[in-house]
Amino acid sequence: MGIYEFLTMSHEEQWDTLWDEGIYLTQFKSIDCYFQLYAIDRFFVELELCPIRENILNMGVFVHGKKMDKYVTDTDFGDLKF
Repeated sequence: MGIYEFLTMSHEEQWDTLWDEGIYLTQFKSIDCYFQLYAIDRFFVELELCPIRENILNMGVFVHGKKMDKYVTDTDFGDLKF
């Protein structure tokens, strides 16, 4: 599955795909929230979570770029094959 196929799914289908096929990679803590990074095939899904309310605030989908910067310095992605 590619990123465009994922983005054309309904939100419910996206969540099902994330939980069924997503591979948890790492998390990044910010001042007031934290982010979890998952891999699905050849793209990434980032969840923004609120620790105070214990809920998910946002889901972001990307291949590379600025969103990935916060993870690159702390995580070894050597075993992932894209």
